[in-house]
Amino acid sequence: MKINPKFAGVFMSLIVALGMSFVMSFVMTAINIGFTNLFLFAWLGSWLVGLLAGFPTAVLIVPLARKIVTHLTGEKLE
Repeated sequence: MKINPKFAGVFMSLIVALGMSFVMSFVMTAINIGFTNLFLFAWLGSWLVGLLAGFPTAVLIVPLARKIVTHLTGEKLE
């Protein structure tokens, strides 16, 4: 299945936000409460909050990061 190229930036941001929020919420939950009986529920709740904050942030940051990298390297990212 192909997506419309005009949505590429949004999908890129979604993938970045999913991955980053997944890992960061896991690590922070493990640090804060350890691997207790409540870990799974606490982690999933943290992941949801992280995703809700991370996706809009990624939508703003990913294009900016591309511009900065393009400026610094002289190579256009695809």
